[in-house]
Amino acid sequence: MPRSPGRKPYHYEMFNQQIGEIRSLLHILEMRDGLDEAANRPLLDIYETGEGVILEFDLPGFKLEDISLKVCGLMLMLDAYKPREATDGGLICMERHFGRFHHAVHIPGNVDPCSITAEYRRGVLRVVCPKTGELQVPIKEITIE
Repeated sequence: MPRSPGRKPYHYEMFNQQIGEIRSLLHILEMRDGLDEAANRPLLDIYETGEGVILEFDLPGFKLEDISLKVCGLMLMLDAYKPREATDGGLICMERHFGRFHHAVHIPGNVDPCSITAEYRRGVLRVVCPKTGELQVPIKEITIE
């Protein structure tokens, strides 16, 4: 059967999008395996209000362009980078972290991923995840033949 030129069918686009999300999640899991569980992981507070779920990450000294935040399925992924600062003298003590930072957080299914907003002020990244009221995770019954 000859293929018709033009746009791919919708189900191919959906499939390719889902494959891209799976690859992204696998990449993040591979990166997490190489790190100690608490190494270079920013501190996080999560609380719930009547309108949504609020996440606050401590990211002091980061530049806005070095912070990346994305949603993959029901996971919110934070990746950030802070370069090591040059010092004039000899180092006596080093307690502040530098390098790559990563944190993956499971978000509830009743959050609308398209409405998530974020702002970065005074070293704190505040992510607001508004609730939709109903569960957004698709559940489908599969008939067995």
